[in-house]
Amino acid sequence: MKRFKKFGTALLSCMMLTASFATVSNMTMITAEAHPGRTDAQGGHHDYKNKSGLGSYHYHCGDHEAHLHPNGVCPYKNGAVSNGNTSGQTQTQSAGNQNQVAEQMNTYQPVFDANYYYMNNPDLQLVVGLDSQKLFEHFYTCGMAEGRRASENFDVSVYKVNNPDLAAVFGDDLKAYYTHYVQSGQLENRVCK
Repeated sequence: MKRFKKFGTALLSCMMLTASFATVSNMTMITAEAHPGRTDAQGGHHDYKNKSGLGSYHYHCGDHEAHLHPNGVCPYKNGAVSNGNTSGQTQTQSAGNQNQVAEQMNTYQPVFDANYYYMNNPDLQLVVGLDSQKLFEHFYTCGMAEGRRASENFDVSVYKVNNPDLAAVFGDDLKAYYTHYVQSGQLENRVCK
């Protein structure tokens, strides 16, 4: 009988601990949206085969369809675009995204040349192809952070080494060097190649 009481007490204790743990874990549970493929901290992921038609990287914010973040801003932020798109709205949105990508390409022209990027990054040739906007999207979302050279006229490693004042501010954030050069470094005639 004593063994049965000890066994019963141990079993009851285990059940109570399990129930307590389940309650605590339910209180701290994080809900994630189901998605084929993992997303990173920014809510995006790589799509190297371009199944989405948006290039090699896109986002899934909230419950919205795959999309880009032109100029680093989600088009769904603050309810700017509803999720109940009709095909006309989707086409308008797609044209708007293409216009924004074209504007960004123009802005980054001092550091990005689609033909140079294509020829000097053979890993992208089969995956992205020679579509200049898709090449730029890859450059903008991945290539800058990886320190890829996208122009004969700009080398991020040379820019970083020759501008220690920027290195002190940007550290290893390579994308910041590209952006700095585009926004002010070229006007200051900083060494970049």
